Amino acid sequence: MERRRKAMWLYPKVVGFNPPERWGHSACFFEGVVYVFGGCCGGLHFSDVLTLNVETMAWSSMATTGQRPGTRDSHGAALVGHRMLVFGGTNGGKKVNDLHVLDLRTGEWTRPQCKGAPPSPRESHTVTVVGGDRLVVFGGSGEGEGNYLSDVHVLDVPTMTWYTPEVKGDYAPAPRDSHGAVAVGGRLFVYGGDCGDRYHGEVDVLDVDTMAWSRFPVKGASPGVRAGHAAISVGSKVYIIGGVGDKKYYSDVWVLDVANRSWSQLEVCGQQPQGRFSHTAVAMNTDIAIYGGCGEDERPLNELLILQLGSEHPNGRYNISMCKVLSNHWSQEKRKFLRSETVSSLICH
Repeated sequence: MERRRKAMWLYPKVVGFNPPERWGHSACFFEGVVYVFGGCCGGLHFSDVLTLNVETMAWSSMATTGQRPGTRDSHGAALVGHRMLVFGGTNGGKKVNDLHVLDLRTGEWTRPQCKGAPPSPRESHTVTVVGGDRLVVFGGSGEGEGNYLSDVHVLDVPTMTWYTPEVKGDYAPAPRDSHGAVAVGGRLFVYGGDCGDRYHGEVDVLDVDTMAWSRFPVKGASPGVRAGHAAISVGSKVYIIGGVGDKKYYSDVWVLDVANRSWSQLEVCGQQPQGRFSHTAVAMNTDIAIYGGCGEDERPLNELLILQLGSEHPNGRYNISMCKVLSNHWSQEKRKFLRSETVSSLICH
């Protein structure tokens, strides 16, 4: 039986143009391309769509048409089929509650006429697709100071209808923003976030069929309290990457095994990245691409990282085609930080 390989940090050398640093952006992955929208850097607010072709590791700027959303950061975005749906955030001046749709095949933006009452304006909320065609909006920071939210809204995508479900049960999660929310099956798992100077570290779960909240009991050591992290699901596992909390900037990776109800910290080989928050992470089959955010000195980043989940691949093997691309583009200045055996294991044969 082949020994399982550990996960590894990769710093691919990218080609094409160098995108501006940013945080508060969104990202999704579709047909071999990472799409990044919006974000901000200092007083700059972005309205662009960046694309990263993961076969060639080339960045480019996507030419779009139609009714563009304009500048946007701290919004939520999710992929439904070949369309990226963007909701809320700030436009540089105020919090908004509009919905925009980008067709990733044609590059056309549209602003659909939705039925029902949309969620109130907000930023730093989550937008998650559950069951393929329901868009669930949770929490965030509403208009005014200290207006942290814990409400749930659903967009039925086939009919483009907003509704506010009656949430059942005696339990409700605390109001928050900058949390993570991912779907596993028909359930929405929410972890972390903050409301001012208080950070959260519990796991709450919403059964989207019954609309009932419950606290998810988890065994073992946990990531503690944090906000501004990235959260994604790969199968029945939820990955928490980085974030900030207790005056610390994190670069670690934690895995919530939903089936076993247990946390574990992922052991990752390679040069440890700096801590960061307000970055994005997208799953590319069994690799994870992390982009941007704010680093430990609170400076915006434009760094691209690949977290290769070696043990998650069938038979513990790495994705060979991805590995060839990354080894070809490997950043020479990062190579010197790695142990020789780590480098040799990177070059796939």
